[in-house]
Amino acid sequence: MNIQKRITRQRVNHIVESYQLDGNDGDAFSDYLNKILEIYPQPLVELALTEAIIKGWSELPMQKGIPFLQGVNKRLQSWQPDRELSSQLPSSFDVQSSNTVGATSLDVRTVNHDLIDPTSIGIPFTPEQFEQITGLDASLVFDEDGKVLATQPPGAIRPLEQR
Repeated sequence: MNIQKRITRQRVNHIVESYQLDGNDGDAFSDYLNKILEIYPQPLVELALTEAIIKGWSELPMQKGIPFLQGVNKRLQSWQPDRELSSQLPSSFDVQSSNTVGATSLDVRTVNHDLIDPTSIGIPFTPEQFEQITGLDASLVFDEDGKVLATQPPGAIRPLEQR
C-alpha cells in the first residue's frame, strides 16, 4: 500500500479508534473494514461510519464490532445506484470459525465510482457536524457547497514534502 493510501486510511482508523468501534472483534473487524475500504470510496466510508455513530448514540448500548460494520455496509449498499451490483455484495461478513482469527468472506468488487450520484446521498449532518464528530477535515468529504464528494477530490492529498 502506498503512503498516500495509508494516510487516507488513517482517517478511517482515527474514527474507529476515537469511538472504539472495533469492540472485541479485533482482527475480524479490521479485515471487514479493509474489505469495505477496497470496495467503496473513502469519503463514503467516512460518511457511513459517522452516520452509524450518530445512530448508535440513540441505542443503548451502542453496537460495536462486526454488527456495527454490518450496519455501515448496509448503508453503503443503499447508496449504490446499481442495484444488481449492490445485491451481489453481501450485507455481512461470515466469520468462519472462532479458531480462525479474522477469517471472513466477502465477494470483493470495486464499486464504479462514476455511477454514484452524490446528490442521492442523504445524510443527517452538516460538514461542520462531521468535523465535530470525527475530528477530521470535512473538505475531503464535502465540496465547498456542503455537498457530498463521492470520490476523493483530485489533488486533495498532496505528496509529503521533505523539510
